[in-house]
Amino acid sequence: MTVPEEWKHGLESNTPPAPYATDGSDFRGAVRYYYVVSWKNFLKFFPVFFLLWVQLFVFHLDYLLPVAIVGMFGMVWTLILLYGRLTSIRKCSKIFQTYPLEFRTPVEKIGMESTHTLYFRLGDQKGTPFTLRAKDALGRGRWPVGIVDGVWFAGDEPFGGAMIVPGGGELLLLQPRDWREREEDRNTAGPERIEKAKRAGIKGPFRL
Repeated sequence: MTVPEEWKHGLESNTPPAPYATDGSDFRGAVRYYYVVSWKNFLKFFPVFFLLWVQLFVFHLDYLLPVAIVGMFGMVWTLILLYGRLTSIRKCSKIFQTYPLEFRTPVEKIGMESTHTLYFRLGDQKGTPFTLRAKDALGRGRWPVGIVDGVWFAGDEPFGGAMIVPGGGELLLLQPRDWREREEDRNTAGPERIEKAKRAGIKGPFRL
């Protein structure tokens, strides 16, 4: 489901300024912060669901079964969220370690889906510009404030990459929207670029 055209520019996050450098000087602060927030969010909810589940075995009361079921599904869901977030952050970190951060401006908003997926084009693209799709590593689904003014990007557009938004410090993982249509761009990228993409873990399609 695509967000209506009249909404896509107004749906912006109100994220406060990041507690780490967002000027492209150090990606480690962003990665470390996202890891901490992911674990904090997990520990905020998982113990609650665990208690809902475990009380059935402590008190042995049949009427607690529905509550225990809610707790069980809650635990599974929070574990899935944690795994997805940690996987995305780890991939971003690997990309940052492989490619240098480059400031790219402007950023053209194309659209946003209800699945928290953002579509945009980066400035200074070589050759024919194409659309990228991205998701915030914490699953936030709004446009970062000021993203149109430029971002710190690491990667190779035909393969994908990661970026940090100045100010709010949002960490986004991205890849081409039309992966198959960019097959020729990847095949003709040359052995050096292909090998670099392989080291960064973006040589093949990955789930955002």
